[in-house]
Amino acid sequence: MKTVTIRLTAPLQSYGDEANFDRRTSYDYPSKSAIVGLIAAALGYRRTDSRIQTLNQLDYAVRIDQPAEPLTDFQIVEWKRGKRKLTYRDYLQDAVFLAAVGSEDDALIDKIDWALHHPRFQLSLGRRANVPAGPLMTEIALGSNPAQVLQFLSWHASRFYM
Repeated sequence: MKTVTIRLTAPLQSYGDEANFDRRTSYDYPSKSAIVGLIAAALGYRRTDSRIQTLNQLDYAVRIDQPAEPLTDFQIVEWKRGKRKLTYRDYLQDAVFLAAVGSEDDALIDKIDWALHHPRFQLSLGRRANVPAGPLMTEIALGSNPAQVLQFLSWHASRFYM
């Protein structure tokens, strides 16, 4: 098995949990579907592309290296002509996650790693406005599943946090 790890850091991240018109919450860490979406964007797959099903078969693990400070933002939206409503959005501030995806298909992992450094569509960490803090840092490991790989990698938290 080949595994690629992805360091995820940005001023703001948000990984969809509950969502309705009034409030959009976030998980405390990136879900597998969020990482599959990130990879699909890097590969240039549109939402309706059937190749995303292949990405759903990837093994997945995530490690929280620096827990987030929660932030709730509010917005006033006009949803009917002349009617305004207050809505809330939850974000994760200053978090650092290490996500790992693995597959027995070594060529697929190599393709994913290359695409993460040469994305076809803009990458985001949750919501579209939450762009990564610079180029993604990736690393490839051989012979271990994603959970095992994360056990042996160094900590990626910010110096002030450590």
